[in-house]
Amino acid sequence: MENFTSPLQKYKRQPKLVIDLPSKGAWYNEKIIDKSEELEVFSMTASDEIVVKTPDALITGNAVVNIIQNCIPSIKNAWHINSQDLDYILAAIRIASYGDNMTVSHACSKCGNEDKFGLPLQTLLDHLSTTDPVYSVQVNDFTIRLRPLTYKEMIENQLYTMKVRRELIQMNNSVNDAEAKDKLLNDIYGRINKQTEKIICDGIVDITTPEGETETNLLFIKDFILNNEGIYFEAVQKTYANNNQLLSVPKTDVACSECENTDSIAPMLDYTSFFLKQ
Repeated sequence: MENFTSPLQKYKRQPKLVIDLPSKGAWYNEKIIDKSEELEVFSMTASDEIVVKTPDALITGNAVVNIIQNCIPSIKNAWHINSQDLDYILAAIRIASYGDNMTVSHACSKCGNEDKFGLPLQTLLDHLSTTDPVYSVQVNDFTIRLRPLTYKEMIENQLYTMKVRRELIQMNNSVNDAEAKDKLLNDIYGRINKQTEKIICDGIVDITTPEGETETNLLFIKDFILNNEGIYFEAVQKTYANNNQLLSVPKTDVACSECENTDSIAPMLDYTSFFLKQ
């Protein structure tokens, strides 16, 4: 019989890192991940590197989803990876593919000289693995329990924001009548507010009343949050903002090669460039 075993098989990709998810698997099921600890991380393939050079695939999120699932086989549905784990996962894939340092260009805030710096991504992994976001808030003896947004929700919100920005640009370029422009602006701002309300409310898991009764129906939760005193909506919005700050990329002090001025900078996790080798 003909032998179909190739000597190249033993040189296939091997895992470069093993990671534990910062969320410890909360909000996931077996359709999303196989496990939350000791996930093997492989480097990107040649096909992955071709995909990241396609801007449309990155903007829509499809490329990032495919890369995550290809590089971390234990992740079955990357669309539902939450915001607490996402940057950790992406940084781990970047390290597995290109090493710890990421080159960042920065113009000095004092003299304008532009330097390139190699920033360690391991610092980001260490930071994200030890942060402790808050997903429960108390308001007037009500307990509002939250969840982090998924990658799918984040992408949908980004695409909506891009669409609105395009509409604003088109309006400024094509509408000259002040009254018509005001009407269009009010419509756009109204839709932005609706989108903000949707993002905030969709992340609420349940609300427990002072008497201990718990509501999980999203329609009733939205009605309570949006048609009540503003303190409830504001508390949820503030909690999400604080979590975003906690999960933000830590900064590193760098010195200008010309004037020695010190600035604090961080790697930009812009997915249109984050996966490109630098």
